[in-house]
Amino acid sequence: MKTFKRSTLLTVICSLFLLVVAFWQAPVVHGQQPVQAGQEASAAAQPAQTEESIEESSIPPNLTSGITPPQYYTGTVTEIMSEKRQVIDGIDYYTQVVKVRRHDNGETVELQAGNEFQPLNERQRVKVGTQVVLAYMELSAGHWEYVLADIYRLPTLMWLAIGFFGLVIFIARRQGFFSIMGMVLSLFVLTFQIVPQILAGQNPILVSLIGCCVIATLTVYLSHGVTRESHIALAAMFMTLAAVSLLSYITVHLSYLVGLGSEEAYYLQFGPSARLNLQGLLLGGIMLGTLGVLDDITISQISIVTQLKEAKPDIEFMELYNRGLAVGKDHVASLVNTLILAYAGSSLPLFLLFTLNKTQPAWVAVNSEMIAEEVVRTLTGSLGLVLAVPLATLAASYFAIYRPQRGKSAKTHGTHIHTHAH
Repeated sequence: MKTFKRSTLLTVICSLFLLVVAFWQAPVVHGQQPVQAGQEASAAAQPAQTEESIEESSIPPNLTSGITPPQYYTGTVTEIMSEKRQVIDGIDYYTQVVKVRRHDNGETVELQAGNEFQPLNERQRVKVGTQVVLAYMELSAGHWEYVLADIYRLPTLMWLAIGFFGLVIFIARRQGFFSIMGMVLSLFVLTFQIVPQILAGQNPILVSLIGCCVIATLTVYLSHGVTRESHIALAAMFMTLAAVSLLSYITVHLSYLVGLGSEEAYYLQFGPSARLNLQGLLLGGIMLGTLGVLDDITISQISIVTQLKEAKPDIEFMELYNRGLAVGKDHVASLVNTLILAYAGSSLPLFLLFTLNKTQPAWVAVNSEMIAEEVVRTLTGSLGLVLAVPLATLAASYFAIYRPQRGKSAKTHGTHIHTHAH
């Protein structure tokens, strides 16, 4: 218990300075946000635009300042008043008129679900008892109407989260609890440090790098304790993040990626976020994605080396390094495949669209910014994982042989929980 309290205190002290630095935000004069390094390439790749040259209709409604924001409520569908069915290309589509009772005040409102331009398919049809999200919107000056914005999914997500947290704590006990705390703090840093500073005009690359260091420090120390193994893992993670940052920066510039490979990035060009460095945002996303699996691979390699040294105390440095690296190769192979499948899975609709597009050669599709961004994101992250294995193994082998630690670290025998912050 004394060791645990001392480790907790050390965790707070070690993280405090990084948190202060990470949450520092230089003042940005309104309307004078700086254009960061790399934004010049984005500007050069696009024709010059003035406010007069941008059509009002091209700006997403939620990014314009002249429209009153909608008010959102939750409710339950109580009655299907009418339903119109139409068949398009052999597929049934529907337009419904339904009654919904608001959860907050019991008011019943009548609204339309789907329309002739965007009808509902079979899976989108609402039924009596379906919980929905209502948006009370100003469709024109002084004219407000209820619109069915979405299905209300938060209860399902809450039960899923409770099940996940409960299973982790049940299996890993105290270490599982602190790994969850690390995950929560990661989301806190991402939400309240990284995102606000990027929106304030700070360099996304620098902000993401500092944020990654803070997240790594908190998650590693909370999940695995303030031990020498944790120190070595953090050092390997920091070096790998620096290498990934440099590699992704070079690759993004050589491939002329400007950060417009997704619909979300396109919308960020307008409204209050118009001056964001989208290229830097892409680089920051690569670093955050890489960090999500660095914890796993570095801690695992260091634990393996420590176990090998304890099993054979007279082992030599090169033998220890080679044996640890041999195990790491299998780990790399599985993690690289996992990372590639994760990115491919998130972009599956995009791949389907390009496959269905018969008018465009395959090489043109692969050359497009949407695909090129995913390729760069996947390969640079995978290169970081490959680099982390020899770095962590080398550092752990050196300290195990030439700087042996007296006594055994209880953490090397603990349960290893994968709670990555993607």
